[in-house]
Amino acid sequence: MNTWVVGNHPIGHYSYDFPKAVENQEQRTKELGEKVWFMKSRIMAGQANLAANTLGCEDFRWLSKEEIQEIVTPRYWKMCQDMLGDR
Repeated sequence: MNTWVVGNHPIGHYSYDFPKAVENQEQRTKELGEKVWFMKSRIMAGQANLAANTLGCEDFRWLSKEEIQEIVTPRYWKMCQDMLGDR
């Protein structure tokens, strides 16, 4: 899939705390949480193809804004709903 990232800064982020600290053996640190950054992008051509993925992804879905709301947690939805465009 060919994509084009619009701009060079994120349109939002989601941060959360882990229920239990995770040890990072390489850096010898404990990770207490994580931040996920969202970038606006456009699909120029193609479709998602999971046949050759190297990240272990097993499923993929194109969802409308309403369908996303039904699947994610209320806290996550509250954070990301304004980043999704209305058509």
